[in-house]
Order: sequence, then structure tokens, then C-alpha cells
Amino acid sequence: MSRKRRVLVAGLAVLGMAGAVGTGSAMAQDKAASPKEAHVTGDAWLKYPGDPEYPYRRFVVDAHGGPWKFVNGKMVMGAARGTVRFDHYSPDEPGGPSKHHWGWIKVDYVMASGPIAVVSGIRQDDEHGIPPNQKRANLTFYQSPRGHKYDRMGFSWGVVFPQCQQMGSGPAPFSTASSGPFGKWLKGYTVKDAPLTLPSGEFQPPDNPADCSFADE
Repeated sequence: MSRKRRVLVAGLAVLGMAGAVGTGSAMAQDKAASPKEAHVTGDAWLKYPGDPEYPYRRFVVDAHGGPWKFVNGKMVMGAARGTVRFDHYSPDEPGGPSKHHWGWIKVDYVMASGPIAVVSGIRQDDEHGIPPNQKRANLTFYQSPRGHKYDRMGFSWGVVFPQCQQMGSGPAPFSTASSGPFGKWLKGYTVKDAPLTLPSGEFQPPDNPADCSFADE
């Protein structure tokens, strides 16, 4: 667990212990305490700097929700839904013809502030035998005020170790928008943020994430 996450969880736990019990039904309290939904949608080709020979990646995003929710007064991390589909247009072997290689992610976490968002989920593509400790994927998005041709995004298996990613962490958005291998610009990414307010009143902090195992490396 990162120091940042430990500080957040510890801070929320202190708030939970120190706050007074609110009035109203548990369902109403849960709804009031949960953050409003953020949204990340769009479709773009990106130019990945870590692969100069076959740099093009396409990410199709439809993600909605928040970083946490409350269930019977307990904070539960991951309150999002949607999918991220991605394509690496490249040959199966050096010198061969390029083809589409699609995979997808089931989204369970979204946090967005201003033009920047973090989206997290579990990879569902198994064709390459992805080990369990590399299934968690974190992606970051930047919607540029100069227009969608200047959008950027990053993905956790790009320039950082893919093993043992935790929900909500992510790299800087390192890949720039591109016209892709076919010279066609797509619509880019739209980030709709949501205010992130800490809950008031008594609540139980979230469970710690499962320990990471490197047995599958």
C-alpha cells in the first residue's frame, strides 16, 4: 500500500471515528456521503514513446462513477463502471503485416478533477497469459484546453512496472494524441469532473487491499 493511500485511509478513519452519527436512514446517508459521478469518454489513437517501431495505440473509453461509495456506513473503494478497449496495431512477428490486437478492461474506479482523470479496472484479455498480479490496469487522461489533438493519456503497463498496481494509482499521461497508422484523427477524450468532498459523520474505513504476490513473475 503506498504512503499516499495509507495517509488517505488513516485520515478517513480518523474522520470516521471523530464524526458524530448523522440522522436519517442508512441508505440516505450512504447516498449523501458518496461522491458525485465523474465521466471519461472518447476514442483516440495515441503515440506511445516507448515503442518507436510500432508506436500506435488506440484507446476507446466509456467510464463513469467515482473512487468510492458507502454501503451501510462503510467506505468501499471502487464505485465505477464501464469499459476501456485498446488496440495495438502491429505485426505478430517482426517484418510481418500489421494487424489489430484488441484487449479490454472492466472499469471499477474513476476520479476526475479539472481536465485530468484516473481510470482503473481489471484487464479481461487473456490471450497473452497475463499473470494475476498484472491484471490491475491504471490509466490517466488529460483533456487539453487547446483541443482534442493535444489530448494525452498514460497506461500503467507502458513505462512503469505492470506488477501489483493498486486501484487509483497511475502514471503521468505520457502518450500524445495522434492521427494513428491510417492518418485519421478520432474524437479524443472528454473528462467531466466531479467534486470530491470528504464525508462527514461516522463511518467505517475501507478494507486494506490484498497483498501483492510475485509468484507469477
